[in-house]
Amino acid sequence: MREKAGYSWLIEQYQLPVIGLWQHCYIDSATKGRQSQDLGEHQVQLFAPNYQPPAEASAHLQFALRYEGLNLQALSLLFDQLPPGVLCDWILQNPTSAYARRGCFLYEWITGLLLPVDDPVPPKAKYVDIVDPEQEFTSGRGAKVPRFRVNNNLPGTPAFCPMVRKTDKLKTMVNKDLRHRTRKALARYDQDLLRRAAAFLYLKETQSSFEVEREMPSPDRAQRFADLLRQADTGESLTEQRLLELQNAIIDPRFHEFGWRHQQNWIGEDLGYRQRVEFVPARPEDLQGLMQGLLDTAAKARAAGLEDDTGALPFDPVVYAAVIAFGFVFIHPFMDGNGRIHRYLIHEVLANAGFTPRGIVLPVSAVILANLDEYVAVLQAFSGPLRARTQYTPATPELPATGNDAVYFRFFDATPQAEFLYRALERTLEEDLQQEIDFLLGFDKARKELNNLLDWPRHDLDLFIRVVHQNGGELSANKRKSHFNWMREEEISEAQIIVAQAFANLPGRKTADPGDSKR
Repeated sequence: MREKAGYSWLIEQYQLPVIGLWQHCYIDSATKGRQSQDLGEHQVQLFAPNYQPPAEASAHLQFALRYEGLNLQALSLLFDQLPPGVLCDWILQNPTSAYARRGCFLYEWITGLLLPVDDPVPPKAKYVDIVDPEQEFTSGRGAKVPRFRVNNNLPGTPAFCPMVRKTDKLKTMVNKDLRHRTRKALARYDQDLLRRAAAFLYLKETQSSFEVEREMPSPDRAQRFADLLRQADTGESLTEQRLLELQNAIIDPRFHEFGWRHQQNWIGEDLGYRQRVEFVPARPEDLQGLMQGLLDTAAKARAAGLEDDTGALPFDPVVYAAVIAFGFVFIHPFMDGNGRIHRYLIHEVLANAGFTPRGIVLPVSAVILANLDEYVAVLQAFSGPLRARTQYTPATPELPATGNDAVYFRFFDATPQAEFLYRALERTLEEDLQQEIDFLLGFDKARKELNNLLDWPRHDLDLFIRVVHQNGGELSANKRKSHFNWMREEEISEAQIIVAQAFANLPGRKTADPGDSKR
């Protein structure tokens, strides 16, 4: 026999419309101790009967905080219904309980309301963290709150605070220390080469970001986006005005916007006779609060983004990049340009956290483009469950959407998005970044040797290297006829060999590093 416990009990007892509950806890009469079952989309935790909490809200809330971590969405919906007296009784009867103190702090933090109790915790009680750093990622440094003797290490603000669980996948990624490995990989090359590589990387990231949206930008728009990427590490604060400037820089001037959108947008297909709605973002009236929360969370990350005495960051920059960038695209505050700004924000957070060296951009969008199915699945991990409870008909836009409440955009589980971004960055570091630098090394070597072989007409040398390299070491018959009919057969043969050898066994190619952990 099984009985629900923790968040599952609270959700059922109070009929809370929680979406995306990743874990379900049960008291199971056949279980000894604790057992975990991974069912793919969610996990089941089974507890022996001696774990059974009393059938009271405070008891199941304590169970949830102890064994399940923070589900701020569930807590926000619960606090809308739970009489404040329940929490007051809990803390007055257990003034030193870490769980009662955390629960009462979270009530005041989420709702903005004070519980009708004087400071209930003894002044000598030890401070406890709101977020258990063993279970979820935190902001690192926290602010002490004397009222409940807690350390507020929540990664966001009451207006926007997605949480990321410390899954085995993320723990493995964190231990790989991609930040250090990025710097170590780049340190092998001279600065002139890196500057040239950076120019290619900005262009590649620009092209890939537009291709993800199935767009072919004009040269001017592409240049504007590349310029924005170069400015991502300037340290300038994110504000509504700055995001507007970013948005207006990358879209057609006819569609410029001057604030958060004032109408409901939707994502899907307009087939003329009907619309297939796949996702309905946040309502216009909720945008001001949600976006201010997102901007404040970005500022919080920026303010904390200073290395400690060990050279480490107090927070995980990849997790913050996922929270802010994916949070932005889920909220969708503009009518157009949200996807490109979303990918820009990845670089903005990583650059200002010192994850990527100054002047370098990691072409993450190229990895996204090469793994679109995985990217779409990560987006749908959030949009799918929300779409199932949202009602909106584009044909009658005067009728507001229902179900897409602000709480779902404010407090969501960003674990799938953080895992995806970590995977994308690892692929970017180990494949795309290396390939771009190797190409430049090979190009320089081939250019030097070919200059010694022949006197080349203007631009023909670079074109020859590119087309031969792209064609697997041979000059195609079409290119030979259209561009290189002036070359003799023996010159072509010798030049092809030079190009092939220039790109083979490059010193910059990835080799086994004794200091790297085996994977």
